[in-house]
Amino acid sequence: MRRTWFGSAIAAKVRLGIVGAMAGWLLTPAQMSGQVSGQASGQTQSRSGQTAVTRTPDGQPDFQGFWATDAYTADMETGLPDDETATLQGQARPDRAKAVSAVIDPPDGLIPYQPWAAARRVSIPSFRRGETSRGKPSTVRDIRPRTFCLHGPPRSMFTDFQVVQTAGSVVLAWEFNHAYRLIHLNGGPRIAPNVKLAMGDSRGRWEGNTLVVDTTNLNDWDWFDYTGTFRTAAMTLVERFTITDANTMQYRATIEDPNVFTRPWTFQLMFKRTHTPGDGYELIEHACVEGERGVAALLEEAARP
Repeated sequence: MRRTWFGSAIAAKVRLGIVGAMAGWLLTPAQMSGQVSGQASGQTQSRSGQTAVTRTPDGQPDFQGFWATDAYTADMETGLPDDETATLQGQARPDRAKAVSAVIDPPDGLIPYQPWAAARRVSIPSFRRGETSRGKPSTVRDIRPRTFCLHGPPRSMFTDFQVVQTAGSVVLAWEFNHAYRLIHLNGGPRIAPNVKLAMGDSRGRWEGNTLVVDTTNLNDWDWFDYTGTFRTAAMTLVERFTITDANTMQYRATIEDPNVFTRPWTFQLMFKRTHTPGDGYELIEHACVEGERGVAALLEEAARP
């Protein structure tokens, strides 16, 4: 994310206005400029040195703004880049003894794939850990989904994002692929089970300072990281966004997919608020769309003898 010039700023604001309209509301000029109630400008410092969490007019913990994590999530089981990437970037080979998994359950820090699924995962050419790429892609399923611009939870939570809150919803927005996610807070009927979406169908509720989000109707195209961590359309997701202070958030996600995992599993990331509404920071346009033609070129190149 970067500060943008005038044209991109207008485009970003227009896009957020469209997102707001889909949520059943429109951003006002005051909200566009960040002058909304309960912002960081009105936060107070607690005795412990932490910034107290303020509230939106309807009583939600206010966590609007931009959030980022410094965790390395291209390989969530190790927190380290693969050897091939490090070499191409002129970096030293990563020290595998320093691996730290984002997976907190199971305790071994490994995603609990069923045996057949674990075998399929390591056969995907994109899988790399301490070795060079293996094989060639034969279908788009062998290529990292982000190469052709697919973006959905929980993978989407690994990159910087913006939060906008209204009385009935929370909207998350990313630069990548102009993506946004609408979390409904007022319940309502779920969409039909046969409808599968990259962002799924999310319903949220506040439990104190924790936003609990249940997501269904996810399609099976995205991975969890870059190491072939596939799932199926049977996956469901429960996320917990815990606002520990005005600028710190703990994110936990619990995944269930009986088709590929032996049990539910959970990973955790910590986020810091990098910018608050009204400080002039905005999303820029990102020219990445589904149907990226580079994917066809990759497959054509791989098919050559």
